[in-house]
Amino acid sequence: MHEWSPLRYRRVASLAEGGGPQRLCASRIEARRAGPSDGRQKRALITTPIAHLLTATDRAGIEARLAERFSPPAVAELLAARHSRLLALEVDSMSRADDLAATLAAAGGTARSAGSLVAAVLTPAVLAAARRARPDLGAEFDAFAATLGAALEPPRTFRLRDRRLDLDGEARVMGILNVTPDSFYERVDGVREALARARAMAADGAALIDIGGQSYAHWNPRIAADEECRRVVPVVAAIVAAGIDIALSIDTFKASVADAALAAGAHLINDCSGLSDPRLPDTVARYDAALVVMHLKGELNVRAADSYVYADALAEIVEFLYERTEQARAAGVARESIAIDPGLEFGKEPETDLEILDRFGELTALGYPILFASSRKSFIGRIFNRSAKELLVPSLATAGLGITAGARMLRVHDVAETVQLARMYAAVGLRRRRGLTVAGAMPGTPGAGNSAAPNTV
Repeated sequence: MHEWSPLRYRRVASLAEGGGPQRLCASRIEARRAGPSDGRQKRALITTPIAHLLTATDRAGIEARLAERFSPPAVAELLAARHSRLLALEVDSMSRADDLAATLAAAGGTARSAGSLVAAVLTPAVLAAARRARPDLGAEFDAFAATLGAALEPPRTFRLRDRRLDLDGEARVMGILNVTPDSFYERVDGVREALARARAMAADGAALIDIGGQSYAHWNPRIAADEECRRVVPVVAAIVAAGIDIALSIDTFKASVADAALAAGAHLINDCSGLSDPRLPDTVARYDAALVVMHLKGELNVRAADSYVYADALAEIVEFLYERTEQARAAGVARESIAIDPGLEFGKEPETDLEILDRFGELTALGYPILFASSRKSFIGRIFNRSAKELLVPSLATAGLGITAGARMLRVHDVAETVQLARMYAAVGLRRRRGLTVAGAMPGTPGAGNSAAPNTV
């Protein structure tokens, strides 16, 4: 059982001359001189309480600690109150914003209005009480509830045709397999080399492979759909024929390429253009396949830095992704088969990329799995003034930020290292660590008696 120092005190012995240090509980200790006694000085140690901040990486960790001391109803009530988020909503008038903020505050939330904008710290219980008090504000409450629900209950699975990817534990790694002759980093030449690379990524723990036949760098030209098919479709067919148990993604924005790749056995289309080809959603829906919708400002293969200006970057990205995912759903793509990507570096300058990393959690409001793709990208290289081959460590750092903020899929060049990163993050959670199997000793640790030769200088 956990020791809760605010709830009980431990009697602390006095420290007398010649006495050793005492092990104290997690309370503040104040020392006061009590005066001489028998020629020795004593200090009376007085404990004062310290309140604990209860945190954990997931709900289960908090729930288990509370359940040791509180009844199930009390635990449920405490957890419900803990599940609050700061939300903002623009409404159609100042008077409605004032009414909305006042109603939410009266229901137990913290809410303020500024013009037509309402910002509020809310829980599901507060929203329910506010709805009972003012049913005429139901549309606004629905908007808050949808965003709050998406933030508190992220998707647990991602369906890719006949596959389901479990997103409830560790973040899943998508290995990058570029079959282009002009990729900025790591490319493979031919089907045989691509097949060997796919096997290696699967062995390293990748859950998906993203196969790309078109470079989007502005210094590279667009290629025709036929040429893109010639590059990627044989690779898909070879991986399927080899029986490698892994989900296959195709990095394309062209409906005709998607059609050919899905017919060959691919499971997912990763569209970096944000559905610039209006036929693409219909193609994906026809195969009951999965789709990643990415935000893009501008055009692929075109750099126009002067136009990469945002009044509110995350607000614009969220609105863009909402519109495009609704377009995909209207075409028949299943909600459970849609993921989103904020498009780091695509139509952005480094300052905006960093803002996206800082505010990444705002993307969870849409309720879709989030693909995080920052691996060795040039915005990191521009920050450190280093080439792509020198960017492993900062790429892993950004992936860690993504996991913490809610990303459940990581598109990377360095599969083995990123899988270790994701598994380390996952191991911290209560459910995973309780069932964790660990080695008796770290490999390479010297045996009993430490018979290894000592280091010499």
